[in-house]
Amino acid sequence: MSAPTASPAAKMSPEARRRLENLAKFWNDRIKAVRSDAALAQVCFDRARAAARQAQRDGNARAMHELAEMLATWASRQEDAHARRHTR
Repeated sequence: MSAPTASPAAKMSPEARRRLENLAKFWNDRIKAVRSDAALAQVCFDRARAAARQAQRDGNARAMHELAEMLATWASRQEDAHARRHTR
């Protein structure tokens, strides 16, 4: 059995941890303020897009493409489910 590993947060500098906590607070405050599912989806999309942009700036050239693939997969599943419900 291998020894337990430290969580990624445990390896962060105090400054990095504070930035991450501030970022989480920013997004959590926006999520708490939404009044509809559509607004929630928009906030979550904005968060994902912001994270993908940051990942690109950090050197992950595929980040936005990976986000697009995940969204396309989700949309495809929803479209498929809709088509199946309406062909009975």
